[in-house]
Amino acid sequence: MPFLFWILVALIGAGIHLARHKDQRGTAEVSRVLLMYWLALAIGLGSIFGAAFHVFDAKETAEQIGFVPWNATGTGAFQFENAMGDLAIGVAGLLCLWIRDAKFWLAVIIIATIQFWGDAYGHIHQMVKYDNHDPDNTGFVLWLDIINPAILIVLYWLLRKGSLRASPDAN
Repeated sequence: MPFLFWILVALIGAGIHLARHKDQRGTAEVSRVLLMYWLALAIGLGSIFGAAFHVFDAKETAEQIGFVPWNATGTGAFQFENAMGDLAIGVAGLLCLWIRDAKFWLAVIIIATIQFWGDAYGHIHQMVKYDNHDPDNTGFVLWLDIINPAILIVLYWLLRKGSLRASPDAN
């Protein structure tokens, strides 16, 4: 499960960051650090690796999702198109390490949420309409597509709530 690996890396990175910066202990600060690492590593690197699977191992990835038979040309245009969406989200997520602006982060969260919840809808549609219960259609990937955006939204909400409490003039 490479996606679980990136979640663990994000949590470890955030933990190390918080251990080294003991002054960052309020709800807003902890949420900011967790959100930054979740966006950059769990979403950013996870999406870049997802893109790589769709490009460089397209046939096996399609089979694991349950999108078979493979088309007549031996390629899957949807694989490349999906990979470019994953790559864009991944790069935007990684940029959150350098662009530490709540509005930029919100844009990345909105884009990732649309993509991942759209993916989840597609997985569920495939399951219901075509009885597709392949592991990468209805397994862990489906749950991550649902849970990851929810985590991002909660962390962003905690960040904004804590920031507004600390500074009522914050926008």
